[in-house]
Amino acid sequence: MEVSICAAALLDICAIILILASYIEKRSGAKVWGRLSNDMELVEGNHIYSLECDEILIGRHASADIRIQDMSVSRYHAMLNVTDGKWMITDIGSKSGVLVNGEPVRHVRLYEGDVISLGNRHLIFRKRRSDK
Repeated sequence: MEVSICAAALLDICAIILILASYIEKRSGAKVWGRLSNDMELVEGNHIYSLECDEILIGRHASADIRIQDMSVSRYHAMLNVTDGKWMITDIGSKSGVLVNGEPVRHVRLYEGDVISLGNRHLIFRKRRSDK
């Protein structure tokens, strides 16, 4: 009987340790991602697209990470990727091209406040707002 009580207590302690370790890892992971990504987002009107991974496909196709349902946007239009806090956008063979601040680009670094035009759509690249 005493052995089963001790085993149950030991299992409870292990569960608590795992929960705490998971919480700490989640917080430190968010901090690391914040440093890698500079906590940026894309905004179009009232719609906000969070940039929460290091490679993001933008297009009209259902498999796109950021899906823009507009016929002026190609199925696979552009790719966003981040390395060490530097976001890049690459035109991946779209029909209408990618413009950043009105200039056509194939592959360029993005800066806060840049306006990205994909077909008839215009997205602002900005720092994530903390008031969410």
